[in-house]
Amino acid sequence: MTKLYKAVLLAGVMAGSTSVAQAADIEYFVGGAAGYQTDTIKGDIKKDTEDMSWQLRAGVLINEQHRVTGTFGYMEDKFSVAGSDYKQEQYSWLVSYDYLIPMHKDANFFVGVVAGANDNKVAGRASTDFVYGGQVGLQYKWNEHFSSDLGYRYLEQDYSENGIDIENSQQVYLTLDYKF
Repeated sequence: MTKLYKAVLLAGVMAGSTSVAQAADIEYFVGGAAGYQTDTIKGDIKKDTEDMSWQLRAGVLINEQHRVTGTFGYMEDKFSVAGSDYKQEQYSWLVSYDYLIPMHKDANFFVGVVAGANDNKVAGRASTDFVYGGQVGLQYKWNEHFSSDLGYRYLEQDYSENGIDIENSQQVYLTLDYKF
């Protein structure tokens, strides 16, 4: 290929990319969430831990049907097994993609995938591991700027330290988001 042909081809690709990006209706949002989380722990400790989870989130809504969200979450549970006291702490860094399906002018059903990392500390042993899973729920738009999600998230985990395994996390959560 000649240099001129390559330059024209590159300019065409860039122009096409720009028009697609301009055609997309992109809106940004930030928010927070509170929820209830259970983690399945097996091995030397067999216990389903459970407690409140707290989340901060930010993301983009593309053409009102595609949503990409970054989420930071925290959960802590103190429990006793066979007379010994334990504490589990979990920090989550997640990225999710949801497809929103309109149900009503103010309500959407969503289904999506999620992946990221969980930093778990159980019985003084910490490990940061890859997590992945899915989520479903309902989104309600209160007005032009505020919306809420009622969702369920399942995360598969691979935490394994000193005979303690965390197999999965399950969350039910309620969000409040502000759209710019």
